Amino acid sequence: MSALGDVILTIPVVNTLIENNNDLNIWICSDLKNKTLFDFSKRIHFIEADLKGKHRNIRKLISLINETHSNVKFDIVYDLHDVIRSKLIRFNFLLKGVKTRKFNKGRNEKKKLISKKIDFQKLKHTTTRYIETFKNDFDSLNINYFYHPLLKSLKKITHSKKTIGIAPFAAHSSKEWPLENFITVVNHFTECNFIFFAFGKREVSLVNEVFIDYENSSIIDNNLNFIDQIKLINDFNAMIVMDSANMHLASLTNTDVISIWGPTHHYTGFGPLNNEDNIIEVPHDELKCRPCSIYGKINNKSKKCAKESMSKINPEMVVKKLNDVIN
Repeated sequence: MSALGDVILTIPVVNTLIENNNDLNIWICSDLKNKTLFDFSKRIHFIEADLKGKHRNIRKLISLINETHSNVKFDIVYDLHDVIRSKLIRFNFLLKGVKTRKFNKGRNEKKKLISKKIDFQKLKHTTTRYIETFKNDFDSLNINYFYHPLLKSLKKITHSKKTIGIAPFAAHSSKEWPLENFITVVNHFTECNFIFFAFGKREVSLVNEVFIDYENSSIIDNNLNFIDQIKLINDFNAMIVMDSANMHLASLTNTDVISIWGPTHHYTGFGPLNNEDNIIEVPHDELKCRPCSIYGKINNKSKKCAKESMSKINPEMVVKKLNDVIN
């Protein structure tokens, strides 16, 4: 029930559990919009929680989960969020005598890294932390396939013109590289097609405002579900993203993902799977205030650092990286 990026990062772990345990059935309880992400095995079942509607009330949410439990009798419940809502769900199962486990987010380590109370160092990746949550019960569990399982049976399609995806938005505006900067990128690669990932009226309007007259640019079909998006991205020659859910989704494909990082940093455990070599950022040695945020939420103290961390990334850096990747 966490942010979409965190949900996406559970996929390689869930797939590993299923592949390594032939008698295992898993029930995922998450926001109903995330259902298609887990449509890759008959032994994965989905509990559709309407978290912004009828299941926003914790009692109704617990009732929904209890209804499934009454039919299948869970052997163990894993909390992969560890916030008040999930703690209450966990407590509900403790009262029923069901074994529970909780995910260790490493909150203290991350806060200390941001506040410079520990040396600048790479913390455990979120997928590693998820794996550790299950290791008490599945001791030989190791991820060996980080891509979306559905791609195993799909071949990458080669287009007549190179196609580049661009996802310029993020949940927090501090993590967004100015949209106008992409003009230089699009103008430099006139032989390529660019597909912008823009969802909702605001994002579509912003992209159209800048790129509507560019014949080699278009916007993704808003009706595509997550699996359709994964299949589309898988056929791109490259994808340019922010530190966002789109980055994590794209990183589950066979496409090279170029990610642009400002106030946040992949050392906090949210780096792009399979694609850390394609990160564009101002090095920590050149901007000691980075990272100044874990998720992108900025306070008054970190506004200057957040702005500088993005403004120092120029279009030429992106052009060079994209050129290296597609050639």
